[in-house]
Amino acid sequence: MRLSLFSNALVAVLVGFGGSVAIVLAGVQAVGATPAQSASWISALCLAMFVTSTTLSVLHRMPIVTAWSTPGAALIAATAIGGVPTYSIEV
Repeated sequence: MRLSLFSNALVAVLVGFGGSVAIVLAGVQAVGATPAQSASWISALCLAMFVTSTTLSVLHRMPIVTAWSTPGAALIAATAIGGVPTYSIEV
């Protein structure tokens, strides 16, 4: 494997992970989690992504990467803060 291919992939992974983890941490802090709980949540997400990516890649014999949803994490963070209004429709 060429070094430039490896370094480009590594940069893409680090930027993608770093951006997403910041949003996930904002959501965790918004619900009042302790630092230990925050670390536990990030660790559990990383472990789940590892297990699902490895399982799918082995089963299908091709590289498959699973990831968390950045928009989903942003929605969780906004909901925990109270930023997403809820409406009720009365019939």
